[in-house]
Amino acid sequence: MEKILNCIDSYIKDLEKEIMKIVSDQSIPLTKKNQLMEPIADQKKVLTITKEQLLIIKNKKYEARCKMSDLRYKQ
Repeated sequence: MEKILNCIDSYIKDLEKEIMKIVSDQSIPLTKKNQLMEPIADQKKVLTITKEQLLIIKNKKYEARCKMSDLRYKQ
């Protein structure tokens, strides 16, 4: 789990560098900057959500029990 979390963190940092590169380039018009940054921001959003969900799984306490019996009583 740590390996994938580290990969996600590394990729997020790369995306942030790309965004800063676009922002700092004064030769690019603002509308073009927005167009270039939008897919990067979307990727970062997905990675951030994925990381949050993986951390929930990592920190979850799993019990050794059968959940099929729980489903039978809920119906």
